[in-house]
Amino acid sequence: MAVTFKLVSEFQTIARRSFGLDDPSILRPATSANPLIMGEWLDLTTAYKMQRGVGSLSVPAFPYFAEEGRYEVQAIDKGPFLYMGSFEADTMVFDGALITTVGQRIFVGDVTVSSLTRKGLIGIAAPTTEVSPAFVTRLPANNGGWLRFIRDNV
Repeated sequence: MAVTFKLVSEFQTIARRSFGLDDPSILRPATSANPLIMGEWLDLTTAYKMQRGVGSLSVPAFPYFAEEGRYEVQAIDKGPFLYMGSFEADTMVFDGALITTVGQRIFVGDVTVSSLTRKGLIGIAAPTTEVSPAFVTRLPANNGGWLRFIRDNV
């Protein structure tokens, strides 16, 4: 199991919350073709569950914060998400094609990790008023291939 997400800031100031998933089968790496990985961002639905989004930049998203295959997560069909509070983290769940500068606003969209489509951080080509959960604090070229970002307090 590869490490895909690392907190840089202290964990104590971040509100973590467990949510049910729209599709709890993605919590089971032994049987899911595309299991949920740490650092993947999911959308909050109107049913107050998390789901892999449909690609909309207008829906708030939150990063999953548990290692792949945790038994207690699978047992209760709920996963922990970094829900409230600002934090800084390094992630491998991103597409760096349009991420070019420190301070750049970044968004949640489709990315490819280990040949599978996930929800991760992306840059966009044109300015927008859509929901941007984070901004870049360190580029992958200067951080061992990891994207460092700060999540805004939403």
